[in-house]
Amino acid sequence: MLRLNKLCQIVLAVSFLLLPLEANQNWFKTRMVKDQFEKAVMHYNEGRYAVAETILNKLLSNNPGKYTTASTMLLMKTTAHLGRYDEAKAVGREFLESYPSSRYTAEIYQTFGDIFIEEGLYESAYRMYLRARGMSADEGFIQKVDKRIKKTLTLNIPPNVIEELISLEPDIYSRSILILTKAYEEIYEGKPDECALTLSQIEPDQVPDSYFSLYEQLLLASYRPGNPTLSFAVIVPLSGENRDWGKSFLKGVQESVNLNPVRGKNISYIIYDNRSRAIETIHAIRTLSRDPKVLALIGPLTDPNALIAACSIANTNIPLLIPNSMQNGLTSLSDYIIQLNSNLDTRGRLAAEYAVRYLGLKNIAILAPADEMGQTLTDAFVQELDQLGVSPVIVEWYSGTPENLRRQFRAIRKAAWALQTKARPNEDLLGIEIDSLDAMFDISVEDFFDIQTDDEETLSPSDSDKVVLETIDGIYMPIRPEDLSYVGTQLPMYNLNTVIIGNEGWQNLDVLNQESIGPHLKRLVLITDHFVRGNLIEPRMMEDPEYQLSFYQGFDSAQLLLTALGSTVPKREALLKRLATIDEYRGSAYMYSFAETEPNLNTALQVIQYDRYQFGEVGFFKGDSLVQAQVPAP
Repeated sequence: MLRLNKLCQIVLAVSFLLLPLEANQNWFKTRMVKDQFEKAVMHYNEGRYAVAETILNKLLSNNPGKYTTASTMLLMKTTAHLGRYDEAKAVGREFLESYPSSRYTAEIYQTFGDIFIEEGLYESAYRMYLRARGMSADEGFIQKVDKRIKKTLTLNIPPNVIEELISLEPDIYSRSILILTKAYEEIYEGKPDECALTLSQIEPDQVPDSYFSLYEQLLLASYRPGNPTLSFAVIVPLSGENRDWGKSFLKGVQESVNLNPVRGKNISYIIYDNRSRAIETIHAIRTLSRDPKVLALIGPLTDPNALIAACSIANTNIPLLIPNSMQNGLTSLSDYIIQLNSNLDTRGRLAAEYAVRYLGLKNIAILAPADEMGQTLTDAFVQELDQLGVSPVIVEWYSGTPENLRRQFRAIRKAAWALQTKARPNEDLLGIEIDSLDAMFDISVEDFFDIQTDDEETLSPSDSDKVVLETIDGIYMPIRPEDLSYVGTQLPMYNLNTVIIGNEGWQNLDVLNQESIGPHLKRLVLITDHFVRGNLIEPRMMEDPEYQLSFYQGFDSAQLLLTALGSTVPKREALLKRLATIDEYRGSAYMYSFAETEPNLNTALQVIQYDRYQFGEVGFFKGDSLVQAQVPAP
């Protein structure tokens, strides 16, 4: 018995010793789980979803205890952000089955709603957001969900679905939201009387605070004449590296809608920030094309995003107006792409047309940057010259920043000297020309042999930069805007009396009007996509010429679309057909003309000439024909 008591005492003593050790182990494990979960949250908040997913999967495989529900909820959100929607939905279903009473259930339903939005299932998303709202008493979460509901209720929720939800909804505030959704749809369809009747079912004090502004707007709209609403979307970078460009473009769109309402129709537009990212552009196309209320898309602005958008639009039926890209082949990717900026092939071809047919140039040189833009323009220019029976005298290239073009200009002068020699076929080896009438008179030795004095300089192609050469009729010089200050200051040094045929890269008066450039240009003609005829921009608004141009591009793009919307039935196919058959539209800076020979591609390019420190209109190309500018009567 004594031995047993001693054994019990020993066991008890060991147990007491082990208790603190086990408690410490549990504490360390809990602490480690908490640290790992907090790391996952940090990575999630900073957009590193793949890292967050790895941490969460490792946590859940080791039974994180009280962090299980939070980790599962965050895993669903992370997987959804990575675009694996089926996996995310599977995690959400498992959560609802295992933890139906969890405080994170509302977050799960909100995430389901976000996934359905990405998949274009707006009715399902609307249901999920309403359910999530009714499950939470947290004001911050409710405000977050309300933002989603207010956006979703504008996305064509079927009236029968709204009626069904109203009949089943016991919560008075959720019922008010449903009634507002129904009223919005009635205003959108141009039925103000029905909207007024629907709104009469709501008491103002039953409208949640975040929806009261919408309630007042609908109430006011119900007293106005019933006009249908037409919607389009604008995809622009409002954040990221191109945000300033996107903001000025959007300001132009807004100004266009404000200044030029469509008679008998209400206009609304959705703004989608693609954050200067390709993946966001894909999401924008996917989301907006599934909304039947959106009749057309304008954007994106940069070449890479324009190409991605053109590829993404291929399996949809929504017109995409690409405002800025000059890439060849965009319209071949889909019948629903409208390219508002003439492509590079058209620019090079029409520059050659103008040089030969309208200026009568024969001896033409080319100086261009050796990048994709320069090579494509030059190829198209040379091909058209060939069709017109003209061969370029010389083609010169430069790479990078053209700080020193001595080699290129010297080569052009050498070609000009060769033409000058060729142009005097009657000269003999002595370098003289004998007129038959001269033989009737006395000729001095000096006259006959053209003897030079010692102080005269002998001129040759290698040391004759001071001699003005006129044998080259024109030089085609398509340049980048940032090259103008370098090219413009070097050109006058080489004394070439010739016509310069340029592109919009020359269209900067602040640079051209410098004393080292402007006064020395004999004749400069530009084949360009823009020429500002109006003055919509207030001086205080923007100073950068690039952003001013972006403003006009947004203004004219929207104005072209509004013109088409006002003259056709509100259907995507009808709108596309109307846009593709616009023969001539003059904007404030841009012009548009679409021909059957190049479907959906704007072939209108403007011809302007630099003279006396300013540009003046010469005309514009409509197809292959030059339409002369109308000069006001004196």
